[in-house]
Amino acid sequence: MFTVEEANAILEQVIPLVEQLQSLRKSIIKAHEQIDEPVSHFQQGNGYPLRDVHSKLEELTKRQMLLIEAFRSTMQQLESLGGRLKDLDIGLVDFLSERDGEPILLCWKLGEERIRFWHSLESGFAGRQPLDEEQV
Repeated sequence: MFTVEEANAILEQVIPLVEQLQSLRKSIIKAHEQIDEPVSHFQQGNGYPLRDVHSKLEELTKRQMLLIEAFRSTMQQLESLGGRLKDLDIGLVDFLSERDGEPILLCWKLGEERIRFWHSLESGFAGRQPLDEEQV
């Protein structure tokens, strides 16, 4: 459980992790697209050697596995801080907190300077509400 102050204090660690996750996802997608290239060359014929296809696929697969492992490791770092990644596209992260004795989620997204919103466990991003002025 985080207070608003505690969650805001770790944002300086959360921000680079979310940015890194976004970058890694782009690299994983690009590596996946690159895997299609040697397969396409082979399927088109033109004397493209199977040995070359195999070598290229092996290289790209190793790269993709390293990227996936880096992504997994970065996610673990974020989770170990207490952040829950909800939407990687917009960099949405929630932090478990409490309001009037009930569990809530403090809601932050990349680009926001500090946590200014919360929502119930059930409502999600659509149910975001501003924090009280004294909490902000």
